[in-house]
Amino acid sequence: CNCNGHAHDCYYDPEVDRHKASRSREDKFEGGGVCIDCQHHTTGINCERCIPGYYRSPDHPIDSPYVCYRCNCESDFTDGTCEDLTGRCYCKPNYTG
Repeated sequence: CNCNGHAHDCYYDPEVDRHKASRSREDKFEGGGVCIDCQHHTTGINCERCIPGYYRSPDHPIDSPYVCYRCNCESDFTDGTCEDLTGRCYCKPNYTG
């Protein structure tokens, strides 16, 4: 499995394999490996995304333990999540800005 250094274990999922949704260590979409217990605020089949409330830092590679930064979205008008790479906060419904 390719967990980008954020998990130690994985399991085989035939559906993931059938859809070619897992990235191999050779950086190809093949196989059915799914990472278990992603760390460093990551999630996804290959621990390739940040969990809600965190965003992917453009300053760190995907295998860095510091790849996901906490969103700074403490406001009554934001939903607590933000977009990847910029950290720009998402507004609650009926709000803009």
